[in-house]
Amino acid sequence: MGIRKRLWNWCPRPKKPVSTYFTRLAIPLYVPILVGMVVLGTFAAVILPPILFSQVEESGRVTEVVERVLFPGGAIVVYKNPIYETPKWYISIKLHNYITCEEDLLAYVNSRTNALNELLKSLSADRKVQITATFKEPLESTDFKNLYGNYYFAESDGNGPNRLAINVKNETSGRLEFFILDGPSSEFFEEIITQPIKGHLRMINVISFEAFVRVDAVKNLANDPRILLVDPQECLTIRGLVRKYSLMGFKVTVDRPPLLVRVFTPQETSNLVTMDELLNNPSKYDRWRLYFVGKVSDLVHLEGSFFILNEKLLVCYKYYGIDLSEQIVAEGINNGDYVRVIGTFFKEGSTIYADKIQKAKEEYPATLTVNELLANPIKYDGQVVHVFGRISDLGNLDGLFFRLDGKILVCYSYDSVDLYSQISEAQNGDPVIVMGVFSHDDPLLYAEDIRPSKIIKQ
Repeated sequence: MGIRKRLWNWCPRPKKPVSTYFTRLAIPLYVPILVGMVVLGTFAAVILPPILFSQVEESGRVTEVVERVLFPGGAIVVYKNPIYETPKWYISIKLHNYITCEEDLLAYVNSRTNALNELLKSLSADRKVQITATFKEPLESTDFKNLYGNYYFAESDGNGPNRLAINVKNETSGRLEFFILDGPSSEFFEEIITQPIKGHLRMINVISFEAFVRVDAVKNLANDPRILLVDPQECLTIRGLVRKYSLMGFKVTVDRPPLLVRVFTPQETSNLVTMDELLNNPSKYDRWRLYFVGKVSDLVHLEGSFFILNEKLLVCYKYYGIDLSEQIVAEGINNGDYVRVIGTFFKEGSTIYADKIQKAKEEYPATLTVNELLANPIKYDGQVVHVFGRISDLGNLDGLFFRLDGKILVCYSYDSVDLYSQISEAQNGDPVIVMGVFSHDDPLLYAEDIRPSKIIKQ
């Protein structure tokens, strides 16, 4: 295809913080009921409908991957998501790309082009299709305006706003930056060509865009020599998955294909996979987004692209579209230092391709189970620990406490610490990780952070 590295050389990596978003779990109905029982006594216990207690048996409802269809360059991933405040679930289907080199990019492009061609064979010419299109090289603003107008890409027909991935020049700093723009009207598009966005970002060119257009327009786009890829939202494989889970009674949503402006569109970040578990089962965690804290070794500044974490895990910090060398130097990271690494794991070479590296002041404590902590409580007395367990007795104890696995008392509000907001939407049975100072006498954990866990630790 001869694109070599032009696409990614033209696409500055967006400077976004790694998501630390954790899904909040809904307040169960039985908590206010229990409070009501205390106030109203036996009378309330008699008249409350039994159905209000039906959610007590539900526990630990978190988003999980239920199916993954791998293809060269990426994967179609099926997520099962809880509908909070109800005992129901819904399915979301997302397309991920896994690109670390030009070969990965070409593999993704070929895979999705084949998927598009198969889809178009099954559609009539007057049907409309949601697509994401990427240029081989960013298209100048005026050229894109003409293409945009010819195919009426602003027309969404209620399918939601289409977006543009554009390069802009920051007139304050003079730097080139990346910007996602909601699909404008022709008048607004004319305005952003001539006027700075937000007063200081001047549009340079367009990298990729979303559109909801007729099949004949899709075919014309796919044949345009300036286009690298036309990626459909619902290929035949995705349509088959939609039918499969719809017949099972689920509501199914399908995300739009990713805008090709980042190297990765990875899955959820997970911290409950140990390095030993990862390296013993690399195929299980292939293309998972993970983070670890460990000790750096075999780091060679300037010339190198890799280092070793905890003398076990190979970390790549300079690869296609990503170069964290300057960040490593700026933070003064050297061999022997502890760092926090976030990236996507590839089983080939058992390597984690980092997109974020931060220097850590000290080794991050391993996550313990309740039984592991109680097996040697004196060892951890007075220390900051990370403990995995399920919430219990929430709302049943005097004071601002709950228990983990019914064994360790957790205090979530004391002195200047108030973590009520972190457990306000939790329910008994939810899996969480509590960080705090452990006291072996009670045993009691003075919590400093409480976060939901997406992986059940055995």
